[in-house]
Amino acid sequence: MKRIFTIAMIAACAMMVFSCKNNGQEEEKALKNAAGEAVESVEEAAGKAGKAARKAAKEAEEAAKKAVDRTDEALEKLDDIIPAAAAEVQPTFNGGDSNAFVKYIQDNLVYPQIAIDNGEQGRVLVNFIVGADGKIRNAKVVNSVSSTLDAEALRVVNSAPDWTPAKAGGKAIPVTYSVPVVFALR
Repeated sequence: MKRIFTIAMIAACAMMVFSCKNNGQEEEKALKNAAGEAVESVEEAAGKAGKAARKAAKEAEEAAKKAVDRTDEALEKLDDIIPAAAAEVQPTFNGGDSNAFVKYIQDNLVYPQIAIDNGEQGRVLVNFIVGADGKIRNAKVVNSVSSTLDAEALRVVNSAPDWTPAKAGGKAIPVTYSVPVVFALR
C-alpha cells in the first residue's frame, strides 16, 4: 500500500517538474495519465484490502465460535468428575480440612471499596475442581451476589496454593469442591 502511494506521489511531483521545465503539453498529459493510473491502482488496492479485512474478521468470528463450542464440550466432560464427598480420601488444604481453606479465604479476602461504598454484602458460592495434581481449576461462581464481590471471590480462590488431591483406589483423582465466600459489612 505504501509503495502505491509513493508511486502516486512521485508521479505527481514529476508532472509538476516537467510541466514547469518544458511547458510541454505532451509530457503534462503523459504525467496526468500516469498519476491517474496510480490513483486507480491505489483505489483498487484499497478495495482489495477492505475485502481481505472483512474476510479476516469473518474467519476470526468463526474461529471464536468454534473455540466456544470446544470449551462447552470440555465443560461437559468435567461433569464426570466426582464430588469431593464421594472420594475415598478427601482433598486437603495445607494439611488441614475444609476449615483450613475457609481460613485461607478469610485471611486473603480484600473487600472491594466500591462494594463497601454500595453496601454490597452476601455469600458468593464458588465451585471449582481440585485436580489430580492438587491445582485449582475451572473456578466459577454458582451463587452470585454482585459482579464486584464475585470477582474478588474468584480471585482469592484462584490464588490459593495447591491442595493435596483426593484419592480413590490409592490413586489421585480430580474432584469438584464448593466453598462459600462470605462478605459482611460491619
